[in-house]
Amino acid sequence: MQRLQIRLTIIVSIFLALILAFDATFFYGMTIAPNQLKVNYQTLKSNLIPENMDDKTIIYFTDLQYGQFENKERTKKLFNQIKELNPDILIFGGDLFDSDTKCTKKNKNTIQSFLSSIEAPLGKYAVWGEKDTSDETRKSEILDIYKKAQVEVLDNSHVSLANQSKNGIRLIGLSDTKGIKTACENISNKTYNLLVTHQPDSLANENLASTSISYAMAGHAHATQITYPILGAYRKEEGSTTINLNNKENLSFPYLLSTGVGCTHVNVRYNAKPEIHYLLLKSKK
Repeated sequence: MQRLQIRLTIIVSIFLALILAFDATFFYGMTIAPNQLKVNYQTLKSNLIPENMDDKTIIYFTDLQYGQFENKERTKKLFNQIKELNPDILIFGGDLFDSDTKCTKKNKNTIQSFLSSIEAPLGKYAVWGEKDTSDETRKSEILDIYKKAQVEVLDNSHVSLANQSKNGIRLIGLSDTKGIKTACENISNKTYNLLVTHQPDSLANENLASTSISYAMAGHAHATQITYPILGAYRKEEGSTTINLNNKENLSFPYLLSTGVGCTHVNVRYNAKPEIHYLLLKSKK
């Protein structure tokens, strides 16, 4: 009888411990993690990076999802952090507003003001996310924000970042896999080619395998905002079923997958902290 009582006590204790752990995790994911902002530092080294681009810095962030969850307070914190990092180049990876957020005059002015506050002497660039182009009116409104904030949209196109020199690196903006040929037209294997696209699955397209991509960046999935230990993400996200943080593919080029900044659907993050990326270019010459 005493042995049975001990066993029951152990079982109940374990059960209570699991409940407490779940409650603590739920509390953290609901109230703390979404308000955090992690800066990931990385150095990109290559002999294809010219000396005039040595020590130049890039801030890459994606999936702002401005709206109900990523409100003005959080967005102000984000852009204050970017200003402190003082990047030479700013790159945004798509999805400026959340899907149910209207592009009102107030919202447009707020985002425009934040984007305009970043100097980035070598340029500010963006690629389209699926929520940016959900309809032509929304796309036009967001394009207007970018123009006023001096952000260039790379829509299946590329641009040279040269720091007032003949030599530089290429920044490629890929909107969709149908635009790979146009986006990568005249790309040389003698230059450092940095590719940005919104959806990770685009990186697995076979047409990119034969293109001289030096490094690539994507976002979109947010790591589904909730990633369980061992089990991985709690759901699949269209556009990142082939490549995601729990399923990395061996491609012909290295790549970065970002958990993004904002929240969508639910204001919860667990094992998927909001993040921005600070990239330092280093020439090996």
